[in-house]
Amino acid sequence: SVPQQSPPISFPMATKNVLIIDGNEAMQNLRAGVLRSHGVHVHLAKSVTEAELLWVPDFFDLVLLDVRQRSKEAVVFWRTIRREHPRQRISFLVGPPTYLSPTCSDEVIACDKVPEDWVQRLRLAVA
Repeated sequence: SVPQQSPPISFPMATKNVLIIDGNEAMQNLRAGVLRSHGVHVHLAKSVTEAELLWVPDFFDLVLLDVRQRSKEAVVFWRTIRREHPRQRISFLVGPPTYLSPTCSDEVIACDKVPEDWVQRLRLAVA
């Protein structure tokens, strides 16, 4: 049997602000392109140090944090935001451009391997 895709989510992603923290420029640009094609305002950081300069409370609807290298710096950044600003939504980039996990970086799971599913998960994350 063919797996069924979930129906599209009806609310717009336009006007949402997303911060992508990813040291891999090609992957970062690919993800940014997908988001921008849906009207999302994308801000890019190549490192956690750069992200710390860009991130401000209550501005970003979603932070996408690359934790594939499981860098101590990324985990410290995530924990600091989670502790000081628990309402900030953060999802973790855990593999190829279509993988995304809403779970803690210590429990990362690769999921949503189809690009359309990735966009759907992002829509839910910024809702």
